Amino acid sequence: MSQSSSLRGKRVLVVEDEFLVALDIEAELEDCGASVVCASTLAQARAEAENDAFDAVVLDLNLHGEPSYPVADLLHERRVPFLFHTGQGEKALLTRRYPGVTVCSKPCDGRSLASSLGRVMGMI
Repeated sequence: MSQSSSLRGKRVLVVEDEFLVALDIEAELEDCGASVVCASTLAQARAEAENDAFDAVVLDLNLHGEPSYPVADLLHERRVPFLFHTGQGEKALLTRRYPGVTVCSKPCDGRSLASSLGRVMGMI
């Protein structure tokens, strides 16, 4: 499957509190064929994850000072593929809490993030 079509037709939730970072991720994922919904707060992310179906989620760890663990726990429980996109440097902690989770450290190239997301969904 080509990189440009790896996410074609997939619904992806991007949870990111930095507006420009969210826009960059959204543009990259849409270029790969995904339909993207963005959330910038813990409350928005939780509502989206509870009320809508997504094929995968890109999840920032720190949302305006609040950890996104409640959203990650919900996604894990519902078996929704997700990865962390974080600058927090807490990969060891995240992989202990969520065995096998992919952690992309910020800054992360958009193509690399899209590729990692495809792998998380078992597509690449």
